[in-house]
Amino acid sequence: MPKPTHLAALGVATEVAATPGIPAAPTMWVPWKTCTPKDIVNNSEDKGIRGAPVEVYGIVQGQKGSTLDLGGDVFADSIGHVLAGILGDIVVTGAAAPYATAFSVLCTGDTQAVSKTWTIVDPNLGAWQYPGVRLNEVTFKWNADGLLEWSGKGDGWAFVTLASPPAPAQGSLRPFANWSILTKLAGVQIGVLDGELNIKRKVDVIRAANGSQNPVSVWGGDISVEGKLTTIMEDSTQRAAYQASTVQSLDVSCTQGAGATANGLALHCSQIYYPEATPSPSKEYWELPITFKAIANAADAGASGGYSPIKATLTNALPSGTYK
Repeated sequence: MPKPTHLAALGVATEVAATPGIPAAPTMWVPWKTCTPKDIVNNSEDKGIRGAPVEVYGIVQGQKGSTLDLGGDVFADSIGHVLAGILGDIVVTGAAAPYATAFSVLCTGDTQAVSKTWTIVDPNLGAWQYPGVRLNEVTFKWNADGLLEWSGKGDGWAFVTLASPPAPAQGSLRPFANWSILTKLAGVQIGVLDGELNIKRKVDVIRAANGSQNPVSVWGGDISVEGKLTTIMEDSTQRAAYQASTVQSLDVSCTQGAGATANGLALHCSQIYYPEATPSPSKEYWELPITFKAIANAADAGASGGYSPIKATLTNALPSGTYK
């Protein structure tokens, strides 16, 4: 008998920094549209010749792991776990709600982003956890219609089954409507037909002979930020910026609510440049498709100092320690 997927819930929690890979019970539930876990099991074939014209005599199980493909609409509470899971530097400001949590590249210590446990709970199939997950890619997409969306990919340890599934408790915040998103270049608001901002991090799954089938470490390397914008070409300002290799700022922001219930997300890159920006007359009006890359700089760095190509600031009622 088939089992419905729409009853499944997705939870996330921060692991103890000193012991990544130890499963943590969900502290937040994430509304999802994409939730595709891939279980990795490496088998070695026994091909030792035994006096018969055959190839394989058996298998010996090797190391394990997992990859996750996740995504959905952006909510101003749960998206903080996603940003913490790829960037690592977290600074909270504010004495009362709304608090502002800023995420940048961690440039001290082991420089690793926060290790997360992602939990899938299904009332028909039970619950299983993917610990030790570090994200290698997070993408935000927006246009004139619909809702602001995110997608992410990560690597982690092999899943473990929970004997007693936790009860999901979904939040009450609303996602962000795309029409409310403001996009600015060099501080000037522009009309965006569609946009995409991608944070990438090289992640190595380090395996060794150490008595465990799980990785020794899921290790995050260099971080880059790039994306694309399809803009309404009202003048030649951005085309000229491309021709002159001008470095300028990019801001993508959205807010909703007021007072203590105000919430929002601001993606800020102090320095970007355009690898490509060529006008397009393919419609009844001029468009300017732009590709951009961010340059790491000190202004976007967090408490750890150094350099960061982006600073993402989340506003909500969740205080310090929520994403650490």
